[in-house]
Amino acid sequence: MIVNAKIFENGMNADLLYKLIARHQTEAQKYEKLRRYYDGVHMICSRKKTAAGSANNKLVCNHAKYITDITRAYLVGNPISYAVSEGFDIEPLKNAYFEQDIDDVDNDIVLNMSVCGKAVEMVYADANAAPKSTALVPENAFVVRNDTVGHDIIYGIMYYKNYDISGNVIGTCCTVCDSSNTYVYENNCDSFANMHITEQYPHYFGDVPFIEYNNCDGAQGDFEQLIPLIDAYNLLQSDRVNDKEQFVDAFLFLIGIDMDSETAKRLKEERILMGYEGAQAQYLSKTLDETQMETLKKSIKEDIHRFSMVPDLSDESFGGNLSGVAIKYKLMGFEQHIKNKERFLTNGLKRRFSLYNRFLTLKNVMDTVPVCMVDVIFTHNLPVNDTETAQMLSILDGRITEETALSQLSFVKDPKEETEMAQAERIENTTRKLRAQNDALTGFNMDYEDE
Repeated sequence: MIVNAKIFENGMNADLLYKLIARHQTEAQKYEKLRRYYDGVHMICSRKKTAAGSANNKLVCNHAKYITDITRAYLVGNPISYAVSEGFDIEPLKNAYFEQDIDDVDNDIVLNMSVCGKAVEMVYADANAAPKSTALVPENAFVVRNDTVGHDIIYGIMYYKNYDISGNVIGTCCTVCDSSNTYVYENNCDSFANMHITEQYPHYFGDVPFIEYNNCDGAQGDFEQLIPLIDAYNLLQSDRVNDKEQFVDAFLFLIGIDMDSETAKRLKEERILMGYEGAQAQYLSKTLDETQMETLKKSIKEDIHRFSMVPDLSDESFGGNLSGVAIKYKLMGFEQHIKNKERFLTNGLKRRFSLYNRFLTLKNVMDTVPVCMVDVIFTHNLPVNDTETAQMLSILDGRITEETALSQLSFVKDPKEETEMAQAERIENTTRKLRAQNDALTGFNMDYEDE
């Protein structure tokens, strides 16, 4: 949300906060609809019967969930790793990530990005003065940016309602953060108007501890533009089942046969029909052209995957004998889609790194590390051929660093740590061999003391 910075010359107040929340709630309606589609509550679920007794099946083929889950698993199914330039140490920060299972937070962030087109993260200090992160749903959290060229974040806002044990609203609460302090606004009724400050404290992160992640330039969800196609596919599948059901319950048309209700009921039970010369009996039903229906179904499904750029991995074209290069050609569009998401995700992750670094520096746990010296590394969750990769690395031996080579292998989680461990192991093995040779030459088993 971009706002003229002059409005906040005198700081935040309850009236401005209410107007910001009211403005955001109009955007949140879109997020709620997208969330429903991910959860499987599609437009077909609200379809009413056109006539009494008519079939009204409501089939949900949840392509929205498929698109999001495949995208998320491919992007962050493997944990994100971080590499830093020589001379800098980020182990304390990586430990802070590890202690709180930051991978779960990353998964929630990517889920919100894919579904809603936007995600919000809040960084805070826990009871032990350790930095922590939490993924907030964009339905009730947002950032306020100024109208300068850089659109800098000036406030982070999270709001929600409080409920009693019976589910009744008993009040509202809002957390507001600026670059130095956190403010808590509360109200004892079901309204965000006329809230008052109940708490204020510094947060020590050196900047607004809120991070906004956009999914793309237009901040749209991965399936947001495909909702009409998804609705059409659900309608087609539901109507196919309706037609089948109505075909079974078709009317029986009798010619030259006189029948009352009792005889009709007995006919249904005994399945015996007696008629006269020239009498006829046949069902009235629609003729189903399954070929055309299947063609239309396939066309809609292909359009959903084409425009989402998420492939149908159950398709026969993804065979088990494909090489790594062949798979990459088939996933080229998907890869471009993922690369675009990586760009926006990386910007947010680097902001997170800066917030953690300032906090840990203030605690004298680590030194300041320029964010430009840190690389965010994504390892796509795709079947890989490590044999091919190892052969390629053997050809490049001596031309690239060992750390770079190890980063290409799927089973190596921390290339820098692996490099250091390998070097230490080589030194130890060399030392052991030299000592054994020395003992053999002198004829003595000397007692070496480890230095």
